[in-house]
Amino acid sequence: MMFLLAPIPPIVALILYVDIARVFNIINVNALKKLLGIRGSKLIGGFLKVLGLGYVAGLTINAFVALGEEYGWRAFLTYSLANILGLGVLLSTILVGVIWGLWHIPLVITTIPVLKRDLPWINFRLALISYIASCIILTYPLYVLLVTSHSILLPAAFHGAINASWRLPQYVTKIGKESRRKDLAKMMLISVIAWGVAVALTLMLTYLIIILT
Repeated sequence: MMFLLAPIPPIVALILYVDIARVFNIINVNALKKLLGIRGSKLIGGFLKVLGLGYVAGLTINAFVALGEEYGWRAFLTYSLANILGLGVLLSTILVGVIWGLWHIPLVITTIPVLKRDLPWINFRLALISYIASCIILTYPLYVLLVTSHSILLPAAFHGAINASWRLPQYVTKIGKESRRKDLAKMMLISVIAWGVAVALTLMLTYLIIILT
């Protein structure tokens, strides 16, 4: 049951991001419809379909792909730093998040030329900073899921749901040339709010695990 619930926080975070970003007027609705393959006004139905596919992928193929990272970054490195070396969860989370983010440098280098076709405002430094910040934020709920469930499957499903659905905001977030800094600040604020809720949901899930076990 906990494995089936693990992908929900990232999906809730994505729903919050899109909804709040629409209020802040930094979502390109036409780009969102095109990406989802939607015509007319059936945006909600198409979005829910994509979220459902992301949920299923998070539990299956994407969870399988994420197993290696979760074993290495969480089960081995974070646990070793926090418990064997005695650095504590907070410091270990930050260190692993930075290392994990820097580990994505080859991915950033290879994807930047493709991303620039649709996102002319993006550059290497911004993409790398985004990866590092995201990895620091995500390491904590992933590690908490691991240590409370004593299973690598829950963080793998959580991680899998992220990989399955969180590419979408990159292509539908609207960053204007003249208002670039303002729009980027909005995007960062919305991301913090969305993932703050996701982390809170994850802590509720881990509390439920503790009660049930």
